[in-house]
Amino acid sequence: MSRSKKTETGSAWLKTKGPGYPLVLSCRARLARNLEGLPFPNAAGEEDLERARGMVLESVSRRVSDNHDWDIRFAEELTRDELTSMAEEHLTSTSFGERSQGRAVALSWKDSRSVTVNEEDHVRIQAILPGAQFMKAWKTADKIDSSIEGEVQYCFDQKLGYLTSCASNVGTGLRVSAMLHLPALVTTGEIARTISALGQAGIYVRGFYGEGSGVAGNLFQISNRQTLGCTEEFIVQNMDRIVQQVVDNERTSRKMMLRDAPLDLSDRVYRSLGIVERARRIGLFEALELISLVKLGVEMELLPISDFNLLEVGVGIGPSHLKKTTGKETSEEEIDRERAIHLRSMLDI
Repeated sequence: MSRSKKTETGSAWLKTKGPGYPLVLSCRARLARNLEGLPFPNAAGEEDLERARGMVLESVSRRVSDNHDWDIRFAEELTRDELTSMAEEHLTSTSFGERSQGRAVALSWKDSRSVTVNEEDHVRIQAILPGAQFMKAWKTADKIDSSIEGEVQYCFDQKLGYLTSCASNVGTGLRVSAMLHLPALVTTGEIARTISALGQAGIYVRGFYGEGSGVAGNLFQISNRQTLGCTEEFIVQNMDRIVQQVVDNERTSRKMMLRDAPLDLSDRVYRSLGIVERARRIGLFEALELISLVKLGVEMELLPISDFNLLEVGVGIGPSHLKKTTGKETSEEEIDRERAIHLRSMLDI
């Protein structure tokens, strides 16, 4: 296993279409764990954080990365752009770079697996897959978890389950999520009813970058709220069922739009394409909104352009990825200008 400051781009899950495409863009399984005998990260001193980091990374090295294909990165050795780039690709959370002391991440680029150390918990194990592959994502994360547990002892209570920094993660410590593209539900106004129903079903609804992020580009990340008192299999199967219900609602809304207001729908997607074709600078939020509607037009066979991967384009026009494209430090205005150029290139228009 290597330690590197090299910045990779284009995680595997961003470039592949999975089951449920194009409405289910990706799925993720994440496990939260803490080490027995050490204070949780939010209460730990420098020595304890370093000890936890050493224990976790040693267990990853010994038990997980048998082919030496994992890349270890210490947070304090990364630049702000490198930290932001990993968050843009959803390999780490946006809060990972807020405090560098004792933090690290071990990455397997080829299959989008990661182990984050000393963020909210000592260990955050994550597996991301394209489309709706919830069971496979969980089994992938669970395999890493079992391997690490062969080297370290987790905080575990016989009644409560795994103990975590946030009470909402106590129990299985498992969060299963899906990234959904729901432009028709938003356009028809049905999204409010959908979000309300999801809340009643115990599902969190968040934006493109997860907790604390706003919704942009009609992209919604939904995940289970309950981890205590239910099995991992139930969480996974329940998420699969709920996602299918939301997908069915989106498909129904698309049919209604095409039946009841075809001219309005066509006007929306063509206007969005026109802006992308002609704009000389575009902000990130606006760009995500535009490509969402262009994508809708392509999927409904209203626009005469080639299909594209919404997530790959969305990540590719993020600030840090655009800086890597230009190869230089750029101002916000220059980034917006580069985004307009890069967006046309990615959509081949």
